[in-house]
Amino acid sequence: MIAKTYYPEHPLDDLYRECYYLQMDDIVGIGRIPVIDDCCYDIVFFKEAEGNFYYGEDARKVPISSKVFTIHSVTPPYRIEAKDSLTFFTIKLQPWVNAYFFSELEQSGVVDIRKLDSSLERIHQKLFNEVEVSVRFDIAEELMMGKIFELSPSMELVREICALIYERQGKITVNELSEHFEKSRQYLGKIFKKEVMYPLKKFIITVRILDLVKYKARNPDILLTQLSYDYGYFDQAHFINDFKKVCGVKPLEFFNNLPEFLLRHQ
Repeated sequence: MIAKTYYPEHPLDDLYRECYYLQMDDIVGIGRIPVIDDCCYDIVFFKEAEGNFYYGEDARKVPISSKVFTIHSVTPPYRIEAKDSLTFFTIKLQPWVNAYFFSELEQSGVVDIRKLDSSLERIHQKLFNEVEVSVRFDIAEELMMGKIFELSPSMELVREICALIYERQGKITVNELSEHFEKSRQYLGKIFKKEVMYPLKKFIITVRILDLVKYKARNPDILLTQLSYDYGYFDQAHFINDFKKVCGVKPLEFFNNLPEFLLRHQ
């Protein structure tokens, strides 16, 4: 298994948070990758272009036949399955440019996005003809350099909101954001939803839970009860409810089956 991550420098970090390469060869049986919705849209290049995407508590099955896709407007938990091998290269967008790239999406589920950009087919070929992972990251940089644009005032504001939420590890409320930016809750909620395509409160919860997940993955001995308190949850029912909204399953079930991919991708 190969799992590598690259973080861009400025100005590309205005467009995307990271890109990562995942390769699982000689899978015995079926290879599974859990997908957690972090409110950042992905540009996913799938080498095999053959597998299945499952979503929702009833594990609804959608065949994947797209070489380049994103996942849009579905409910967790998600997972991707394939036989024999799984090879992905993913560019994870910054949340404040979600709408800039994907506001025109109408179909839900696994959406083929090659029609949105004719160059993506060529990029797919270059990515998987290449052997060196570092060169794949260079190819992604070249692609995104061609997409640099000046952020609008509303994007700039949402970028500042997201930066503060990330800095606070999601331990912040909409009221506190309203006070900090001297804007009404309604205004922040409206402009955030417009650019990110997710509600502000959902984004805050997602950042908090994913930060907690990463901390727990790095510190397996810490008790979940203590960790939930550290992240501002003094009601276990509230914590479990928020965790399920983000990860699709209860905390104990999630951490008892923590996949190797997630352990490596920190």
